[in-house]
Amino acid sequence: MSARWLGDGWLMDQTSHILLIAGSAEAHDIASQFTQNGQRMQAILRAPERSFGPLAVPSQIWAPASVGDMKFFLAQQRITAICDAGHGFDSDVADMAAAAAAEMGLAYARVLRPIWPIDPPVLRAASVRAAADMIFPGARVFAATGRGSVPEFTLFKGDTLFLRQNDPKMRSALPDFVQPVFGTPPFTVAQEVALFRELDIDTLICRNVGGLPSRPKLDAAREMGLRSIVIDRSAPPAGALVLYRAKDALEWLDTL
Repeated sequence: MSARWLGDGWLMDQTSHILLIAGSAEAHDIASQFTQNGQRMQAILRAPERSFGPLAVPSQIWAPASVGDMKFFLAQQRITAICDAGHGFDSDVADMAAAAAAEMGLAYARVLRPIWPIDPPVLRAASVRAAADMIFPGARVFAATGRGSVPEFTLFKGDTLFLRQNDPKMRSALPDFVQPVFGTPPFTVAQEVALFRELDIDTLICRNVGGLPSRPKLDAAREMGLRSIVIDRSAPPAGALVLYRAKDALEWLDTL
């Protein structure tokens, strides 16, 4: 038996209503493998570019602007638990969701892949802006930092910024120094090597999202001796339960 928050009190209910925060491949695995077992699930996605295709549960594009926004949404949707499998770098949404869950007494878990160990000569940066400041004049840069990161490259010193995008429909205007590179992951090391050679890339910038599916671009850059800058991922919400695989999240959901 679970409890639903109605804004002014709790109502006992036999049904758990799970909010899945999507934005990662793990979120799609969780949604597709989710079994009812007296539970319901709906998902939110921060932006269309975070999508890996349609989710197997009802979903909408939405993200909170504050903890208050998150609490209102959770109450309105009668959510009883949050499985946060959002993008590893959507730490603002994760922090708001975790805080709202704590204040409302809801179960919360963050799904995060173990990060990659980063050793020299690969460089580390604390943010996209910090990585942008490390670009050499005239560099041909391949960036896997998302379309939303473009403003962080405003003072771009290189020659061209090749920005990976999953969806060719996302064709809004980009600065003159940015060229989109469309492709649907996952990619192999060989594919990334071929792409970097075709574009004459000398610098890679990517985020440390962890996991094997996103690793080939870094392995390709290292194999080719490219200058590589990896952006550190923020820590998960303080005190939150952290799960490392979709399988772990599904097992956790079964305990609710």
